[in-house]
Amino acid sequence: MNAYSPHDALIAPALKSSSPWRLLAGIALFVLVFAVLNVVWYSAVKSQFILPDALGEISRGTTARGMAILLSSFFCLLVALWMTLHLIHGRSMLGLIGPWRMFRTQTLHVFALLLVLYGLLFLVPTPSDLAPEQALLFVKWLSLIPLSFTLLIIQCCAEELLFRGYLQSQLAVRFRSPLLWMVLPSLLFGALHYEPATYGDAAIWLALWSSVFGIVAADLTARSGTLGPAIALHVVNNFMAISVTSMKGYWDGFALYTYPFGPDDTNALMTMLPLEGGILLCGWLTARIALRR
Repeated sequence: MNAYSPHDALIAPALKSSSPWRLLAGIALFVLVFAVLNVVWYSAVKSQFILPDALGEISRGTTARGMAILLSSFFCLLVALWMTLHLIHGRSMLGLIGPWRMFRTQTLHVFALLLVLYGLLFLVPTPSDLAPEQALLFVKWLSLIPLSFTLLIIQCCAEELLFRGYLQSQLAVRFRSPLLWMVLPSLLFGALHYEPATYGDAAIWLALWSSVFGIVAADLTARSGTLGPAIALHVVNNFMAISVTSMKGYWDGFALYTYPFGPDDTNALMTMLPLEGGILLCGWLTARIALRR
């Protein structure tokens, strides 16, 4: 059996609305609705926080309030995707995740093993010049977990539903080659993470890492036939990067620890990228092991 045969379960709901014009119209509608909702969302936020310091806090996520507002904006993505599916494709959001029982089982299995893996990796010493420092008191951090974890689930589910659920399945109906339905959404995923104003010279490499993450998530989705493993990997990865150890001064409002560098420290970022790549490889292999249980 082809390793990607389970992917057919995700492709099937897209068959009835697989014409190229529907995909193009769907992308156009999604972008339009998402842009409008974002303007409305942040206009509402700015009307409540008019001080420059408060707006900076939100844009860089340096406080729990700022991170909550940032991550809550992913509701806009979910609404835009729901409208696109309903109006253009006549599909439901649940149709993107695969068979429910299989989705639930795979998610729990992969999530459990990944927690063990990342917990062990967290105990591995980092180089002394990159050693993280405690940013929040443990009790304070623990009290934020219900909020931070819920919002991270929303963020990760929104991105996986869009890139692996919607775009990947609609492309896979038209093209049999994984080079198209797997790589194209992943490259787009990486391109949307390209932020030279924030990351400077390291921005292109971080965008490339995001593209590789997208390919890993796409591979797990095709192998499993549901979005469960990709969502589990995404949630655990982002929880570790946002709620456990983050960069200082950027998306660190929920973080228990922060690295002694910010997003503008190119040398530190380039040192960390190979380590992150190794962790991603371990996460992918662990997820594949979990799928065989």
